[in-house]
Amino acid sequence: MQNPKFDLFIILLKLRSYLISLLDDPSNEYSDFEYTEEFLLRKYPGRKEEIMELLRGNSIASDGQIAFTEDIQLNFKEIAFGTESSQKLPEILNRYNISSINDALKFKTVENIRQSREHKLKEITSVLLQLARIWAKRSEIETDIEDFSLLDEEDLIRPEEKNELTKLDHETSLSYSTISKLTEIYLEQLAEYYFRFGGDLSLVNLIDNLDEFKEQVSNKYNNLFREHGLDPGKL
Repeated sequence: MQNPKFDLFIILLKLRSYLISLLDDPSNEYSDFEYTEEFLLRKYPGRKEEIMELLRGNSIASDGQIAFTEDIQLNFKEIAFGTESSQKLPEILNRYNISSINDALKFKTVENIRQSREHKLKEITSVLLQLARIWAKRSEIETDIEDFSLLDEEDLIRPEEKNELTKLDHETSLSYSTISKLTEIYLEQLAEYYFRFGGDLSLVNLIDNLDEFKEQVSNKYNNLFREHGLDPGKL
């Protein structure tokens, strides 16, 4: 069984031998494929277009280049036995109905970003749902208890109310400590989402608001200390 690649190599060598026999001086103008096309049409008409396409695709542009380039055999070997020319890659992909590699990579990148973004949004939503559940449970418990903030002595709080209040101390899942921690996680995730996926929230404004909130909380602590005869500056 004949090797079609080896046959192509032999055809190209015969082409060069034929051109050398015709062309006598490399200084003469041989800027096209006049003799090459004539030779292929006469000797290998069924492969003429294929070979011409291979020559052009491998930057071979004229009869003179084939006849007078010393190492043209190496080019012929690469054409016959090597991989397809890089210039022909789109044609190869189209021939086998394969999407462009670049497009495939782009699609994969976009798909990965989309999945990462959806995952991050689920994390953010999960934290917000936890916060909502905690606040709802706190509201339910606090509604069932009389206004304990007005009671001056612990003994005036009914036992069942005291049991309910223990659910709101700093060690429970309904505590302000837990709410603060979840809020901190939410803000961290929000910042990560913004810088990874280009959110529509201005984080500069958010940070300014947080600084203002921090100042408000500090003022409320100071006022609370003063109301109880304490000096905030000494704490």
